[in-house]
Amino acid sequence: MSSDIDQPLALFFDHTNKVLLATFSGAFTRQVTLDLDTAARALQERHGPFAIILDFTEVTELAIQLRDWPQFAADRRTIRGTRRILVTPPNDTFIALRLYGTQRSGAGGDSDVVSTRADAFRQLGLKSPSFEPVAPA
Repeated sequence: MSSDIDQPLALFFDHTNKVLLATFSGAFTRQVTLDLDTAARALQERHGPFAIILDFTEVTELAIQLRDWPQFAADRRTIRGTRRILVTPPNDTFIALRLYGTQRSGAGGDSDVVSTRADAFRQLGLKSPSFEPVAPA
């Protein structure tokens, strides 16, 4: 996982609803995407397929190159066939993510972009999710 000092990635899993919540903070880098992919693969081996909520609310900088976005999208196929919801505040920092989400959903993809975590819960039909921290792999 990423450095314990800055902890740009935190993972939580709801076993009942089979939903992974990934929260990001600070700079969103390529390494964070690699850490997420590694953790998601390990969780899938233990729990099977699950939906994922990627919460970018606390991200202060998208420090990932545009050329790396296609790889990020391909890597997340670890959880193939499940819903993926991106939580992005409606500000200029997240224009690229909102465009990505619009493109994916318009192409029949399984990704949606919403403005709040509550919206993500609603889209997945979660009433009272019980997320537990995921220990680093």
